[in-house]
Amino acid sequence: MKRATTLLVPAAVLAACAAPAPVAMPVGAAPVQAVLKPVAGGGVRVTRTGPVPFAYDQGADARRAADALCGPGGVQSSIHDRFDGGGWVFVEGCA
Repeated sequence: MKRATTLLVPAAVLAACAAPAPVAMPVGAAPVQAVLKPVAGGGVRVTRTGPVPFAYDQGADARRAADALCGPGGVQSSIHDRFDGGGWVFVEGCA
C-alpha cells in the first residue's frame, strides 16, 4: 500500500539543507513537525518541533523526516548515525 505524502518544504531548504525550517509530513498515522540543523563535521541533526521528541526506537521516522528536509537527494545514512537526546544525528549530512 502506498501512502500519498505531501511535504511542505521551503525552497531555501532544498538549496541548503542546513537551514532550520520545519516540515510537516505524515509518519505512521500522525503528522510530524521536524527541523534539520547542521552539526560539526558536516552532519545534520533532525528533531521534532512538537512537545514529544524523537525516541531511540524512532530512527526510521527521523530518517524519513531528514530525507524530506534534505530535498531530492535525501540524507546520507551510515552506521555512525546516532540518537542524541531527543534527536537523530546523521553524520554524513544531506546527499
